[in-house]
Amino acid sequence: MCIRDRHQRQSAELCQLRRYLPDAALAELIEQFWLVDWDLRGKAAHIQQNLPDPNFHLVINTGTVTLLGPVSKSYSYEMQGRGQIIGVKFALGALAERLNFKPADFIDKQLEVEQVFNLDTSRLLSELSAANSDQQRVAILQSCFKPFAIAPSEHGARVRQLVSLIKQQSDITKVELLSERSNLSVQAIQRCFRQYLGINPKWLIRKYRLHQALLLLEQQSVEIADLVESLGYTDQSHLIRDFKEFLGVTPAAYTRLP
Repeated sequence: MCIRDRHQRQSAELCQLRRYLPDAALAELIEQFWLVDWDLRGKAAHIQQNLPDPNFHLVINTGTVTLLGPVSKSYSYEMQGRGQIIGVKFALGALAERLNFKPADFIDKQLEVEQVFNLDTSRLLSELSAANSDQQRVAILQSCFKPFAIAPSEHGARVRQLVSLIKQQSDITKVELLSERSNLSVQAIQRCFRQYLGINPKWLIRKYRLHQALLLLEQQSVEIADLVESLGYTDQSHLIRDFKEFLGVTPAAYTRLP
């Protein structure tokens, strides 16, 4: 998600973001394709800030193809001049069985694409460069990843269900509550997260609680004490700690950002 709503509105004026779902055959491997381009020639550079989901992404930018592991905190990207980024957002847990290392080893890391996929990246870049529309680019990417399509799995469905519960039910503030809602033991949840996401469920709950805090701060004037109560924090210090860990600023400093 874009960190600040006003930044999101500003970004919409400066760049164009489009998202496309994959064909059914790739639905277990890829969550979506995304493309963003901008033309800031003669304008000031724009810094885009995001607090993303814990997915792996293939990123194609300035003639390079990179595989990015899940991002643990907010990240920023400076857009200047004219440019385009093409991305593939992989389904949660989909790459776990393709990796030679534990998913946790890839948090905040950049990988060589060849570590996971046997791709002809030079050919991919050439074909994408010659494409004239989003539809052509998405078709190229779908053809590229078709050989790596995976079948539905119980484990993949389970990890996505767990993350969906955390995202959609903001009153889930503890792993024990997630256990009750999912009818899985705490140990089973922790094992699933460790094996397929490389992160622990407590961390992800904190992250999405922070998403909710940001929405509340953007949509209405709320006191920090109100956020503490509505989001299930034990006290203000815990909320402030999460803000500083994920965003690098306190809630009070966040509300003063331009």
